[in-house]
Amino acid sequence: MTVILGIDPGTNITGYGIIKLDESKPTYLHHEILKTGLKNMYTLKLSLIYDNTKRLIEQYKPDDIALESVFFSVNAGTAIKLGQARGAALSACSGEHRNIYEYSPRRVKMVITGNGAADKMEVQKFVKRKLRLRRKLEEDASDALGVALCHGVTSTDTPDDIKPI
Repeated sequence: MTVILGIDPGTNITGYGIIKLDESKPTYLHHEILKTGLKNMYTLKLSLIYDNTKRLIEQYKPDDIALESVFFSVNAGTAIKLGQARGAALSACSGEHRNIYEYSPRRVKMVITGNGAADKMEVQKFVKRKLRLRRKLEEDASDALGVALCHGVTSTDTPDDIKPI
């Protein structure tokens, strides 16, 4: 059995999704989003991301952690801030010799839906179906669960294709 924490880092909203993989069969454990507040100081946002990520790691004790990598943005400032949010989450994941991996948004979409250009609604639909979820699922939590599922499929099917951090 492997517990996987998927993280979709963002400066205003960070999504988290946790699944359990038993003989390649994924089971839903938990999801949540962290809203850091639009008007909060940037350093406070990073601290909130770090603290919440650390809390989930302590609570669920994941074997593997999968993060969505930074996509290339037209706005360099946005890309830098996203990278810092990702860094805050990544920093919380360090220690205790955890296995940490990253996947591009395109890779996640390709693995989950079969279409690397799929929109968020399509990803959400596939994630809900795969994990048999009927409850509301926010976009960022859906993306995080998608990252966790992508890692689960990738790590069991093609171990040479994963990119550890």
